[in-house]
Amino acid sequence: MAFKFEKDKFYMQPVFFGPTTTMQSMEGKRMLHQPSNVECLGVSFETNQEQVDALLPECFTSNAPVISVQACEFNDIGWLAGHSYTLINISTPVHFKGERDDLDGDLVLVMFENHADPIVAGRDGIGYSKIYADMPKFGHYEGKCTARAYSWDFKFMDLQLDLNGEAEDPKRMMDLAAQSQGKMNYRYIPSVDDITVPDAEYPVFNPKKWEKPADYKWEVKPPQAQFCKGTVKFYEPQWEDMPTYYRVGKGLADLEIKKYLGGQHIFYTEPCDYMHSFRLR
Repeated sequence: MAFKFEKDKFYMQPVFFGPTTTMQSMEGKRMLHQPSNVECLGVSFETNQEQVDALLPECFTSNAPVISVQACEFNDIGWLAGHSYTLINISTPVHFKGERDDLDGDLVLVMFENHADPIVAGRDGIGYSKIYADMPKFGHYEGKCTARAYSWDFKFMDLQLDLNGEAEDPKRMMDLAAQSQGKMNYRYIPSVDDITVPDAEYPVFNPKKWEKPADYKWEVKPPQAQFCKGTVKFYEPQWEDMPTYYRVGKGLADLEIKKYLGGQHIFYTEPCDYMHSFRLR
């Protein structure tokens, strides 16, 4: 008996063993999970407009020459059966105007994660620009919080919050956050026949607004946030340090930090419900 795809089921590679059970049950029904408890260390800075513009596909325009770096520890994740992982999200505020959609959001330039499951699910399922990095647990000492990231043992990022210091421009940070309607992504899958052309290439939107399903039984707590002083440092790699993603590491290190907007320390709960993401048109 040959392998056959089951109708209306969600598959990711490898497909031979059956549908994946991240967002669907074994019966193919939508699964709801307990929310994750998240600690986020965020830093925002202003950079050159020309550097931001050079990163954007033509379907996006820049809303501000600002880069936001958020290191987040996701704990007790429901869709991962209570496991935890860490991510670093690097984004910039953009506008998308298409034939149907007209939206503001934060374009994810790259998202580093330290486990394969969320990387594969995010890339295959909803088009996130996710890649791997090693990230130790956050450090907390005498009012300072630190996050670090490594690739092949090369440290490419240091981030620090000083909870006793003041953010330089918290109002601008709040204004940009209020303007954003969600996360933007750019899905790109190269062709096997010709790796220089895509099999799929299009922008994706993950709305910020989330409507709690009637049968969602867990509490989603409001975020607890503190503005503070924050800094981030990207270290320029040699090709041997980050052979697969050298251009990513160098591109981050090349970003000029003209001035900091500030840092933010946030605790929140995240339902991790991404079934409402959609392709932008």
